[in-house]
Amino acid sequence: MKSFAKSRERIPMNSIREIMNMAEGMSDVIQLQIGEPAAETPVHIRQAAIRAMEEGYTHYTSNAGLLSLREAISRRMERDYQVQVGTERIIITAGAVAALNLALLSLVEVGEEVLIPDPTYPNYESLVRMQGAIPVYYPTNAADGYLPDLQALEDRITPYTKAMIINSPSNPTGAVFTKEVWLGVLELAKKHDIYLISDEIYDELIYEGEHICPLSLAPELEDRIISIFGFSKAYAMTGWRLAYALVPENLFNLMCKLQEPVTTCASSISQKAGEAALDGSSEFVTTMRKEYREKRDAACDILDRYEIDYNKPKGAFYILIDISKTGVTARDFAIQLLKQEKVAVAPCGVFGPSGKHLIRVCFAGDRSLLEEGIHRIGQFYQGFFEK
Repeated sequence: MKSFAKSRERIPMNSIREIMNMAEGMSDVIQLQIGEPAAETPVHIRQAAIRAMEEGYTHYTSNAGLLSLREAISRRMERDYQVQVGTERIIITAGAVAALNLALLSLVEVGEEVLIPDPTYPNYESLVRMQGAIPVYYPTNAADGYLPDLQALEDRITPYTKAMIINSPSNPTGAVFTKEVWLGVLELAKKHDIYLISDEIYDELIYEGEHICPLSLAPELEDRIISIFGFSKAYAMTGWRLAYALVPENLFNLMCKLQEPVTTCASSISQKAGEAALDGSSEFVTTMRKEYREKRDAACDILDRYEIDYNKPKGAFYILIDISKTGVTARDFAIQLLKQEKVAVAPCGVFGPSGKHLIRVCFAGDRSLLEEGIHRIGQFYQGFFEK
């Protein structure tokens, strides 16, 4: 029998899923490893989906998505970020990962390089490798809130560099790019003629600072910027699989063409739900942002009590914890923690070269379980120094 695709087999397994699989057969596990809000999708969004089914929105849409949703997105970008983007530059996708995949498929040839942050969302590396391209990590500085070192970023640009991925607010670091950093990144993209893929899935979840869409800073560079947004995090719609990409006008037809053999289109029902999310009340998002901030602060207070090193995030809903003083790897720490304390966290070994001694906890879930889980992590951590 012929072998499987060797290049795909070499893609590392997402460590979050590994821990989830291990926890599946266990009872009473506190789940802090996956980036999923505990809240249910708001009622008005669910009702919009029901109406859509009753009104016959149960068929294919165009590859780019429903015009009515793209119009709502255009209004949203003007309202929130003063970015003017026509419907001929908006593509609806089945989740932000699908948008990232389409962007890379459209831009990157086999053997070309894509810059990705370290530490990073692990699917970036997987997606780049699936194109037959080469991921190149650029460092971010923990002491500076995990913002990138622009000189170190530029040092990694070669003649083979085709694109860079930016994630602000960041998973897993919670970093929120300042205007100065964004201007530096945009200057590098222009200077070296590379594309910028801006993952802005957490744009509504910021606790300090503000979200800056690169298209608002440099509209003259719209021909090299792809900005990706979604509904999963802010509206608790992870299962709806709905996101959108703002793309250069001359890239629109290619991305639509490639969407056809990949997913054809996003769910028509989800798209109608997305319209309700964008055009309806923002009260849910405002309330959840307040709750997430309170959960973040509560979790950080507990970590302080146990004298554990961590990064206090300015956005998203993750805390990176440094367990290097224990002398064990993040994967071993996470497995032992799960078995002994029944707490599931994400080991960051596949989040980039700097992730070997980092774990990530998500604070989007139930507050009482979060606090109990952080206490268990603290007690487990301290146990390494009492032996």
